[in-house]
Amino acid sequence: MPSPAEKLSVTVPAELARIVRKRVGPRGLSGFVVRALLHEIEREQLGKYLGELDAQLGAVPASELRAARRAWARR
Repeated sequence: MPSPAEKLSVTVPAELARIVRKRVGPRGLSGFVVRALLHEIEREQLGKYLGELDAQLGAVPASELRAARRAWARR
């Protein structure tokens, strides 16, 4: 059984609204917004977790970050 829904009102720039509506169609806006909100919450939680790891273990050395960026670019 789906959880109860709550209606929200948000204001976005007109151009962004046009792009999103074109992408999701007339009935897909709510689902798109739900996924976007969940995605942003996950990103914030990940950022907080990475900050905690940095505090506990120290920052990742710059040389390791460069190596990781080089390896990632090859994918």
